[in-house]
Amino acid sequence: MKISPIILIIPLLLLNIFCLNAETITVNSIPALQTAINKASAGDILILASGTYLNNVLTISTHNITVKASTPGSVFLNGTNKMIITGNNITFSGFQFTSGDIGLGSILEVSGNYNILSHLNFSGYHSKKYIVIKAGSQYNTITYCNIEKKPINAEIGCTIQISTSPTVPGYHKISYCSFQNFEGTGGDFGNEPIRIGLGAEALNPSRTIVEYCYFNNTGLGDSESVSVKSQENIIRFCTFTNQQNAMLVFRNGNKNVAYSNFFIKAGGIRIKEADHIFCYNNYFENAGLGGSADAITLDYVSPMLNNIHFYHNTFVQCGDIDLGGLGPTKNYWANNLFVKSSGKIFLNPNNENTFLGNLYDGESGISIPAGMQKTAIYLEKNTDGYQGITTSSPAINASADNFPPIFSISGIDIDSSILKDISGQFRPANRTLKDVGCDEYATDSISNRPLKLSAAGPSYLKNEVVAISFDNTEGNNKILIYPNPVSDNFKVKLFNDPIKNLEVQFFDINGKEIKNYKFQDTSLLGNEINFSVSDFQDGVYLVIFKTLNNLRTIKLMVQH
Repeated sequence: MKISPIILIIPLLLLNIFCLNAETITVNSIPALQTAINKASAGDILILASGTYLNNVLTISTHNITVKASTPGSVFLNGTNKMIITGNNITFSGFQFTSGDIGLGSILEVSGNYNILSHLNFSGYHSKKYIVIKAGSQYNTITYCNIEKKPINAEIGCTIQISTSPTVPGYHKISYCSFQNFEGTGGDFGNEPIRIGLGAEALNPSRTIVEYCYFNNTGLGDSESVSVKSQENIIRFCTFTNQQNAMLVFRNGNKNVAYSNFFIKAGGIRIKEADHIFCYNNYFENAGLGGSADAITLDYVSPMLNNIHFYHNTFVQCGDIDLGGLGPTKNYWANNLFVKSSGKIFLNPNNENTFLGNLYDGESGISIPAGMQKTAIYLEKNTDGYQGITTSSPAINASADNFPPIFSISGIDIDSSILKDISGQFRPANRTLKDVGCDEYATDSISNRPLKLSAAGPSYLKNEVVAISFDNTEGNNKILIYPNPVSDNFKVKLFNDPIKNLEVQFFDINGKEIKNYKFQDTSLLGNEINFSVSDFQDGVYLVIFKTLNNLRTIKLMVQH
């Protein structure tokens, strides 16, 4: 049946009419916020005043509203708080969860559709799981959130759980999030940063996308930084670093994809009870060295590990690439680059791998099959800090083309023709004209590069140095405060001329003066003044620098 465009437009028009009467409402308690949510209309923006709120339950069931902190990062929901989102088209933003214990529960549960969780910070909180997206929900987004320091004595469980349905694909997205500094014993400890599905859900099509996320030092929480246990998921444009004990793992479920990810001083990719896995355009450097993880592990469990495909990846000075030994079948390695100056590239070989168009420089460790050419590859470090091919590389325009095609996933663009390289530069459409490895020798604009922490997580947690000019003369009396956010001690650096009769005041978010310092002449202190905030509560503070003629204000985040 063809639906009239007019019928599709009417709900949008009605929503716009309702939103014309939208209100912005500020409240200063969770009960008041709950009342405002229950009474809200589409388009309303509900703001919770800055402060710390303990031991509350909040249910958001009204559709099409925004619930946010008055200033991002200025509201702490601690203790035994629990947030339940059952409505649709809800934005929940700007809150921190930094101290509390809810045992076997989860902090935030979402069962509605088209919801956005943004700029949330979870740090050191005792909870089995932090965020749970319920099965049957669709198109929920977790973005610019930070998850770190889940305590080793907290209940064991992944921090983000995407639950899946056998009949309703989720199409959820986790983007621009940071995962850092997980505690534990490593191995199969159970505190994975992200888990998509469960072993019992291996046949469910989830269609979840994890993209532009930053993983750093999560390997003690679990050996799986992302644990995929369902079908038709995409891991792309992520950076895994400083975690040689953790890997991206396709644990259960077929038809999953990893492309254009960076594995730098981190475990690489492990595949276990899964078939039809495609890994392409990924970059591995020093992956699988110095820890318990490999660069690649094919972990055979009968009768799985069939039709595993590695296309156009680059491996530079990596640890082991474990081919799985007897058992895996119909697997393809096409157009990959391998550079290793010491040790064998492959181990645990089998006779069911097909090699096509690969170049290597080093000791292969296996009987040299057709499709593996030994040659000098000529790499050099590019402006983004990883190794790319040079103009003299034999990798240019040297790809084989007789490898199986990458499947498509309904409703998701996965670049199944490999039309872009790892940096987002365009590749030729003709398979044989593509360059070998993940990097195309090209000069197009770059849209993907190794992430830094500053690119992911909430804006208010950025460790950016804040500089202000103290007087109206350009370049004079500049003030620098660092680090920011601060956990204990911080410094104020003064540039150029000493400052006479300087007063430094600290105010909390409610305008109450917390501390006051007076300096007759900063030349007696050198160019730095040390302060301590060890007795401050977590939160946002204003630091005011004042002389007889000038006044400057800096926002300071305290997070112990």
